[in-house]
Formats: sequence, structure tokens, C-alpha cells
Amino acid sequence: MTNPLPRTALAFIMALLLCGASTPAHAGLQEDINRGYSLIDQWRFEEAEAHTRSLMDKYPKSGDVTFLLARVVFYQGDYARSLDLMNQVDDSPSTVKEFKQLVAQTHEATRAMVTRESDHFILSYTDGPDSVLVDYALDALEKSYAVLGGILDHHPKKKVRVEIYPSREPFSRISPLTFKDIMTSGTVALCKYNRLMLISPGSLVRGYNWLDTLSHEYVHFLLSSKSHNNVPLWLHEGIAKYLETRWRGDPKHLTPIMETVLANGLDNDYLIDFEAMMPSFAKLKTAEDVQLAYAEVATMVQYLVELKGLEGLEGLVAGLKDGSPVSDVLDRLLQKDLDRFQDDWKAYMKTQKLKRIPGLTVIKFQFKNKRENGQAEDEEGERALIESRRARDLTLLGDILKSRDHVQAAIIEYRKAISESDTLSPVLYNKLAGTYMLTNEFDEAETMLKQSLEFYPQFPTTLTNLGEVAFKRKDYEAARDYYVKAESINPFNPAVHLRLIRIYAALGENANKEQQETRLALIQ
Repeated sequence: MTNPLPRTALAFIMALLLCGASTPAHAGLQEDINRGYSLIDQWRFEEAEAHTRSLMDKYPKSGDVTFLLARVVFYQGDYARSLDLMNQVDDSPSTVKEFKQLVAQTHEATRAMVTRESDHFILSYTDGPDSVLVDYALDALEKSYAVLGGILDHHPKKKVRVEIYPSREPFSRISPLTFKDIMTSGTVALCKYNRLMLISPGSLVRGYNWLDTLSHEYVHFLLSSKSHNNVPLWLHEGIAKYLETRWRGDPKHLTPIMETVLANGLDNDYLIDFEAMMPSFAKLKTAEDVQLAYAEVATMVQYLVELKGLEGLEGLVAGLKDGSPVSDVLDRLLQKDLDRFQDDWKAYMKTQKLKRIPGLTVIKFQFKNKRENGQAEDEEGERALIESRRARDLTLLGDILKSRDHVQAAIIEYRKAISESDTLSPVLYNKLAGTYMLTNEFDEAETMLKQSLEFYPQFPTTLTNLGEVAFKRKDYEAARDYYVKAESINPFNPAVHLRLIRIYAALGENANKEQQETRLALIQ
């Protein structure tokens, strides 16, 4: 998710002119500072640095220029130097004070991080269990660099900074998102301040689809830098969602829940308009609205690609670089202004035969109270994800019966819970399937799990249970594939690594077995 930089140059200029500069600000200096802030706003950071350094040579004692330089240095990732510069500036103006606080909090949140570099990325993370993320992340990012750079015809020359925060607390302090925004929208990553930032999947009970999220944020980075930050928010998010899986060769961009809420929205004339999407999708009122907004803008990009191919997508972004309104660029590219484009998109979507799955719901993120690895979810936590009270009560009864080895009776209660639930709960499907597995009813378990996977393809418990079914049948290749996918979503579950070690041993894949042993050691 992006949070594009606002056009705030004038506001900052007015603030910094109150910074107690020892060199009086004159018209020429104001114009030069205006130029510096415009370059920052346009993500032209190398030009902004050169421009600001020249101003420092001319006005070495100017608080105005020092404030500008502090911002440039911050965007370059040198938070300690930026904070030192901010300490030289009068922070009486509220805008200056707010920025100084951001710099200080960012410095505090990142100063203990360690870094690893690849050819095109600098990854910062907290040493310890999060070290397990490094190889996954850099592999996904380098593939994104190649694949997405080819699609958008843009390859950044400088290495891109990526920061993985260990939990939601420091992430919320250094981003514009509140705890409420994170919990309501499920936003766990941002592209802002010339870097990518995300919350470690280790701080969530089941992890999340963090590698596609990294690629999503990298799309935002490419769009901002290629267009001089002139891509509007809806198009930013649409392109990022449309392309986020391309790094792994998967063109599918609509999840079942997105497809369902879009089908319902089109039928009921309930859509999220562009104005409501501002200033960020993370600020929308419900998780369902967030999914609907993503579905809308991603399929608008799909429609654009249908008309003009991926080349048209790149052409649209390039056409925005000079600051032209998106409606004008669309008109030149498609002979449709923005209003006509939206009308034609609606007509196009009604021909797409969207799948509507009644009972689908957005699975809310569950954050751990403490960073402990493992499955780390008790029965009560699982039941909390079941929306129907009647279904929860039946599930509790099933859990009690299973704990007392009354397996067949537990199966009956779990079946009742599924029939009583208004939503398609992956928790319930996995509880029933897991109980079938206790009685070696693997066909029944597999049927339940594959059905649930169609509804919620990123639910790692389903993937691990399917892997276990295959493992019990000694179908080690199928078991490997399921477990590897589960591992990519939640690399902090020791049981997954332990099972993969045995699978690789059975397949004679000794190098992969040793790699899993290393990963297991990192999280323990």
C-alpha cells in the first residue's frame, strides 16, 4: 500500500522560514528552497541532494536550508545525520516539530537493525528470528526487480532500502497508520519516504502473504520514481495489486474475496469512489471496503491492459511524468477521458462472469501478544475467528470432546458448527479435517481442505494439513509443495520446518534438507 507524498512544498517553506534562520530568507532563497521541496515531492532525490548541497555552500548558516537538508538526508536513510541536523533547527513551528519527531522515532526504531544487501536492495531487519526472512525477501525482491522493471521499463540505479519491523508498535510509530488502521484494513506494509516498510510475519499468529506484499510495495516504489510521483492513488494501488504476483509468474490478481465483493458491489451499485479512497486505502472504514476498493482498481488496470497490453500500462505511467492529469493521459492513450473509462470498465466487468461465493469473509489478522514462534494459537484464539455464536459454542463442544478422545462425537459437533455458521470459516474446515485425520479418514479430510483452499488460498493451516495428508500417504512431492507454500507465508512455524526436513530426506534432496535445518535453527 502506498501513501503518496502530498504536494506540501509550500507548507514546508512557510514553516521553515520560521525556523530561526541566522541568514535572512530572501526571495531568491525562498525560490531555491521551493525548488528543493519540489524535487523531493517528485521523488527526484539525487537532484534534490545536489541542489541542497549547493544551497548549503551558499548559505551555510541558514536554518531554512539545514531543515531542507535534514529532509533530503532522511529520505536517503541516514536517520542519525538527519536527527543531528534537526537539532540545529528551531522546532517551534508545528510542522518542523512533527518532522523532528518522525526522524527521532525512525532513528530509535531502526538503530539496532542489521543489514544485508543484494544486487539492488538493502534490507534492514532485527537480528534474531527475523533473520530467517532475509533469503526469502531478497529472492522475491530481485525477481521483482527483473520482472516488474521489465513491465514498467524502469530499473532504479541506486539500491532500494527495505525495512522489516519486528511488530506493529514500531511500525505504527514511523508510519502515518494508527493501530486501528492496521487492524481494520489489514495494512502491514507501506512504500513511503523513499523506502519499503513492512511488519514481520513473525508478529502475526499465522504470518501473512508477505512476499507478494513486498512485491506490491516495490511496484509503488517504481511508480513513484518513474512518474515523478504523479500517479494518482487509485491507479497506484490498482497497478500494484495487478502486478504483485508477477514476480513468481502468477498473473492472477483477484482473490476469491475480492471477486465476491466486487460482484456484489456491481450488482448492488455499491462501489468505493476515488475520493473515498483518499488519503489511503488503510483509512477505509471496513476490511470489506478495502477489499472492494482493491478489486475495483485492479480490474480497472486489467481493463486497461486488455485494451492496450502491458505496453499501454507503461505508457500511461510515463505519460504522467510531466504532471498531466490522468484523465488527459487516458484520453490520449485510449481516446477515453476518466469518466468514460470508468463507465466502460463497469460494462466490461459485467461481461467477466465474476465468481460470487456466499459466506466468504475477510480473515482478520491476529497479532501475537509476544514474539514467540510456533503455531502460537490456542483453541480460544481460533474460535474467536468464528463469527456465529452458535457455531462457536458447537466448536467449543467439539474441542472438548476431541481433547477427551471422543473423536467421532467431535466430528459430529464440528459438522453441526459448519452447518450453523453463516460464513465459510477456514478454522471450522480445518478442525473437521484435522479430526478426520486422527481416524485416518484422509479422503474426507482432503476433500474438506481442498474446498477450503479454494475459498482462502493463503490460509497456512489448510496448506500444512494438506501437506500432512500427502505426507501420511507418502506422496512426498505433493507434501513438499504444500509445506513450502505454507512456509513462505509463515516461516516461523517450527513444525513446518521439521516436516520439510523429513520430506527432503525422503526425497534425497540433501541441500534443501540442510537449508531447512538452518532455518529451523534461526527461529529457535
